[in-house]
Amino acid sequence: MHGSGLIGRHIVVSPPPAWQARFNAMDIQVRPRIGAPVAPAIVETLVRKFPVFDRAYNQDGLTIEQFDSFAPTRRTLRQFIGACRDLDALIADFLVPNPD
Repeated sequence: MHGSGLIGRHIVVSPPPAWQARFNAMDIQVRPRIGAPVAPAIVETLVRKFPVFDRAYNQDGLTIEQFDSFAPTRRTLRQFIGACRDLDALIADFLVPNPD
């Protein structure tokens, strides 16, 4: 539950087992942070260095249609799809091992 303590209890995190083992070994104090406000200086820096951040961060920065075609959204979705494919392949190899 370290991950949910750091990023919020309603978020699912599925790290690779090696990452989870490293995370579990850390001595980070687990406490709710998802509702903590971000320091304005951090937001200002992100807006200045990453122009798309402002569009993604502000509630009215993107319409639903724009969100669907927003490059960071598509990259994230592609990563999830790729992870699902990798998991499917892993399970297939386990259930039906390659005889070669």
